[in-house]
Amino acid sequence: MKKRMYSLLFWSMLAVYLYLLVDLLFLSRGSGSNQRSINLIPFHTISQYIRVDDGIRTKLVDVNVWGNVLIFMPAGIYMMLFRHGRYVSTFFLIMSLSILAEVIQYAFAIGACDIDDVLLNSLGGLIGIGIYALLAAIYHSPERIRKVITVTSTAVGIPVFVLFVILLAANL
Repeated sequence: MKKRMYSLLFWSMLAVYLYLLVDLLFLSRGSGSNQRSINLIPFHTISQYIRVDDGIRTKLVDVNVWGNVLIFMPAGIYMMLFRHGRYVSTFFLIMSLSILAEVIQYAFAIGACDIDDVLLNSLGGLIGIGIYALLAAIYHSPERIRKVITVTSTAVGIPVFVLFVILLAANL
């Protein structure tokens, strides 16, 4: 019974994460102005963000930069659960998925295609891989690692999802 509950929670939280990821990357952006923009100069957008010094834009910069890192951290953790020990190839898979997301945003004109987003997303994935490696060093057993990740993702995921639903309802 307990094992089935952990499994249900794990798959539910993974589904919630994937839904939120797809929504943040593609759905919440709407069709925009249907104008495409692309930045292939590494650190160009990030350096522009660093130069922002007024209060409101600084908060938006923080959300953009840290948001790009944070949304891919769970990807690194979850992928490592399925790719035990394949740290380097998992990192390149995360980077490839980030590139694919940017290409889709460009193709459908639903966001700027920006190499800095790929760098920040990849950093988030790398941090997630590092968190998994730390858990693996502490707990050794894949089953125990999965339980810790399930409990943690549930503790974080439920409030995040509730907040998401509240914000969605408030913006209807």
